[in-house]
Amino acid sequence: MTSQSSLESALTPSKGQLGAGRLGSSVYGGRPNFVLVRRDDAEGATHTLYELLPAEQATARSDRLERTVQNRQLVIEPFEDVLVESDSPEVDRWDWEDWTAVKIRRLSGSRLRSILPLIHETLDAAGVNDSSVVGSGQGEAFLPESAGIRLALGFLGVKPIQRVDRMRSFCRGIARMSDEECYYWHAKCRSPSSPNGEKALRVLLTDHIN
Repeated sequence: MTSQSSLESALTPSKGQLGAGRLGSSVYGGRPNFVLVRRDDAEGATHTLYELLPAEQATARSDRLERTVQNRQLVIEPFEDVLVESDSPEVDRWDWEDWTAVKIRRLSGSRLRSILPLIHETLDAAGVNDSSVVGSGQGEAFLPESAGIRLALGFLGVKPIQRVDRMRSFCRGIARMSDEECYYWHAKCRSPSSPNGEKALRVLLTDHIN
């Protein structure tokens, strides 16, 4: 059996792997790369995290994933369908024609409650007002790349966890990561050639809990 320490040593990024030159910037001229959407329905509050991509790029990524990983595909929605009722100034600030919202995960219940501190801390560090997504009703928060990638790790990793103490430990671990570590693990979790990236991250951050 692989120990936690050996797993961490094997999967911790080296300086050459980090690609730190990408951090905190966008290849799309400063436009937000992610959006966090809050909705209330009969079952209570839900938070859904989306990555924002041009349609052509989203389709190409989906095709690569389907060729590499059987029975796995991206959920791609038109930008206007996801944000049709949004009054965020970011909707009018940019031209979103032919852009899509790629669904990362939707959380509710105990998983959502466990990740709320990470959401608050991440948005606060990015200078994003979180009042639209932590109150009641519906709202959206557009996020810069680094904040979106940190939350993507949280949303991806916490979804399969059953125990609340493990959920909270996982989210605390993501909050403690540097931006460089978040970018590394996000690449591992998203890559079709690394199908166990999410599992490895969960083991790294929760395996100490009996």
